[in-house]
Amino acid sequence: MAKLSFTKNKFPRLPLWSELPNFDLHLDQLLDITNSFVEPLIEEKITKTMMHNYFKAGIIEAPIKKKYERKQLAGAIVIGVLKNVFSLSEIEQGLCLILADTSPAVGYDNFIKMFNEQSSQKAIKNPPMTSINLETTSGTTLVQYSAVQSVLFWFLARRIIQKNQVSMEK
Repeated sequence: MAKLSFTKNKFPRLPLWSELPNFDLHLDQLLDITNSFVEPLIEEKITKTMMHNYFKAGIIEAPIKKKYERKQLAGAIVIGVLKNVFSLSEIEQGLCLILADTSPAVGYDNFIKMFNEQSSQKAIKNPPMTSINLETTSGTTLVQYSAVQSVLFWFLARRIIQKNQVSMEK
């Protein structure tokens, strides 16, 4: 059986909470930062319309006086990564579950640590987690871990399909 590999499929490292800007942003700035991380993964941009829909639906907390904070930026990054795998309703449910259990900063960092660690693996298997102990963690963290695994497998499957389409066209 062939070993599936992430080689040649480098994923960008996503920023931790402390690496996000700690000052108010305008929507264009939030989108530029979000898209600098999300677009290389999903090959599309998060738009103003999408963001307004996330605010209206209550998936991301609406800004105060059109000033966006870390929590909106973190939410936009997470939704951008998850939106091709999960419905917005599922994302909202997952975020509510996580935020009921922990702060936005801790929930975001757990997701990002898992994403960065798992996406840097060269082969697909259940690699041991070093940043979080999955055997003693909460159910919500296991939801995050499963979501990260789903996203990464979706990305890999998409890239394999694209590669195979190019090979078939030759």
